[in-house]
Amino acid sequence: MRKFFCMLVPTAMFFVGCVSESDTTRESDYLHRSYTPHLNTRAKAKSAPSDMASDRVSVDASGSSGYFQESSRMMAYTAGFTLVVREQAKAQDELKQLAEKLGGYLVSISRNNMRVKIPVKKADEFLKTSGSFGKMSDFRISAEDLTDMITDLGVRLDNLRKLRARLTELLKKAQKVEDMLKVERELNRITTEIERLDAQLQNNKNRVAFVTVDVALIVEHGAMPGGNPEAVKRFTFLRKLVSSNPGEEDEALFDLTVPDSLVPVVGDDDDSGFAATTSDNCIFRSWEAKIPEKSKLEFWQDLYCQALQSYFSFEKIKVFPVKFNGKNAVKITAERTTSKGVESYFAVISIERKWHDYLQIVEFFGPSAAFAKYEKAVSEAVLK
Repeated sequence: MRKFFCMLVPTAMFFVGCVSESDTTRESDYLHRSYTPHLNTRAKAKSAPSDMASDRVSVDASGSSGYFQESSRMMAYTAGFTLVVREQAKAQDELKQLAEKLGGYLVSISRNNMRVKIPVKKADEFLKTSGSFGKMSDFRISAEDLTDMITDLGVRLDNLRKLRARLTELLKKAQKVEDMLKVERELNRITTEIERLDAQLQNNKNRVAFVTVDVALIVEHGAMPGGNPEAVKRFTFLRKLVSSNPGEEDEALFDLTVPDSLVPVVGDDDDSGFAATTSDNCIFRSWEAKIPEKSKLEFWQDLYCQALQSYFSFEKIKVFPVKFNGKNAVKITAERTTSKGVESYFAVISIERKWHDYLQIVEFFGPSAAFAKYEKAVSEAVLK
């Protein structure tokens, strides 16, 4: 039996040696086609550095032709884009349903980000249809060539399985317990390695079969007209937004209770409404303006956003539907850069219909660092 086991070791070493080497040759196979719905710039493919272990290319894609074409290479695609939408929850649900309809599935959702897997043959359809749910931007595609890796794994697994079959035959011929134990230990090791490599192979095949798509959802008002729109000029009270002037009231309007960190400031003039300030220059205001009867909230939402951009140079304007005192309302957030730094802003607007129609406005703004300290408390007080 000693002779028997001595023959086993060289045999095992021979097969293991086969496993450790790959007969495949790595090639560079960069992509030159691209696709982005709703964009007009021409794609540019950037090749990976030559010293990278795998052939990867990132594409800032554009155009209208399909991107995910069949190829002799086994490519693992990832794609991503930003989608500007009106309602985040609705858009997430639409994207999830679309993915499932096309044979894909949801991987994760985290706040305004989601990840889905889409079969390669349906990926172009998913991207085109997603563009109908909102405004698509920041589109990108990258591809990693897994051909050599998958081929190498296949060769290694084939050699290991042959080795396992050889060891199984040797185990049947073993007569001493000591020899049997040695062969079994080697069989266990080989079996564990086969399972590990097989899981790695299946994972890579899944990456080839499905495109991983990352979607960032932004609820935003959208592009604002430049200059001073005529409609905004016709309502002079819009020029009073983002004002630090104190009001004439010593209590917040609309039955609001402001946080203790905000101290009311009463002015000597006739400015209506309520104003309060923090010690680090954040301003809270609650006031209202008379508006034409039966005008819609959507109309004032648009004009409000235009005024923020035109009169006060705000950017990154976003709109969220909310409830304010039981009524439909919108919350508007924005930022601007001044000579003193970045300033953050939010407002809640709704319509109160009594003997006249009034636009009820609650504003809070100030230096971004200070604004962040109070934003949660103020939001909770307003949207209670």
